[in-house]
Amino acid sequence: MKIHVTPKDFLSKFRLAASVASNTDFTSTIHLVKITADRETGSVLQATDGDVAIWLRTDCDIATSGEALLPSKRLAQILTMTTEEQLTIERAEREVSISGEYENYSMSTPLPDEFPDIEEFEATAYHEIPASILRETIRRTVFAVDAENLKYALGGVCFSMDGDAFSAVATNGVRLAWQEGYGKCVNDHNADAAIVSAKTLQVLDRFLGDNSIGDDDAVRMVLRVKTDDKNMTSGTVMFQCKDITLVARLIHGRFPKWEKTIPATDGKTLARIPSGELLRAALIAQAGTDDKEPGILCTFADHKIALQGQAMDKGTTTIKQSLIFCKEARSVKLNAKYIVDVLRVLPAETELTFYLPEDNDPVKIVAEKDGYVYVIMPMSK
Repeated sequence: MKIHVTPKDFLSKFRLAASVASNTDFTSTIHLVKITADRETGSVLQATDGDVAIWLRTDCDIATSGEALLPSKRLAQILTMTTEEQLTIERAEREVSISGEYENYSMSTPLPDEFPDIEEFEATAYHEIPASILRETIRRTVFAVDAENLKYALGGVCFSMDGDAFSAVATNGVRLAWQEGYGKCVNDHNADAAIVSAKTLQVLDRFLGDNSIGDDDAVRMVLRVKTDDKNMTSGTVMFQCKDITLVARLIHGRFPKWEKTIPATDGKTLARIPSGELLRAALIAQAGTDDKEPGILCTFADHKIALQGQAMDKGTTTIKQSLIFCKEARSVKLNAKYIVDVLRVLPAETELTFYLPEDNDPVKIVAEKDGYVYVIMPMSK
């Protein structure tokens, strides 16, 4: 195999592939990126860590068809640092050479046939979801997963699809983020309780952010879910958009009956405020907290919300912000990080409705126009 690449153009796609490659397993080939170059069909990059795999086309000038395994970190470093306008990548048996007018590198790599095969997208039943909607769904849910147990059920986002509608929900047991959305159901593709790992969604978010993918471009999503006799789900998920395909194992587990944790709104105090204004106030109040005292006291009264952070070494920080509406006075203490996290993933103009309990019941925050619900357990005052 022999190809010629423009470093800056090749780097963006190579980095995306390299982000999937394993950074811990050096006993096999999955810490490498495979490139297949064919003068008739073009060039393809593939990478996997054993659970998530990516397949994407990339541009290059193919002099000789063939395959090679490329060291992900080393080649990314070369492509980033080089001053060459063009580099030649050539494989001869177990050695790959990279050369330009002034720079030359060589490194030993395994044979390409030792790399595991990655499935291409050939599904006929799937959901088509606009890239912008899927990207927002990821960002509004994945932050709420249980980051300390990413290989278990709460370490992923639970997707369900019924007709053209879909929902995604994540929780760590103390907070919950739920996004509803719509796409296009093709050939009766439906699924329930499919737990997609946080890493899969983070990689998907990166490739949906590529300049080559527009907001209205359709992402085809396929869920293949299996349920065992213990009601535990497993299977695979596949995403395809333009020349990029992502396939991953679903997390094996049982997602909790999250619908029961969303509090009813009857009898709760209402308050409304734009998310951007509240974010500014929450960040100021958060500056007055620390790891031992992470909560901010939120007091709703007189068409204002007062946010107070208090820590032994920082004293007290209080800021007030106007509300659009407030039904009656109420106060609740919330984890500063948990409230800032959700405000950061919403547009500044999003109008949020707070449903405030009288005791230690969960606080429900709703962006009605966006089909978004966030639930957070209060802290002791």
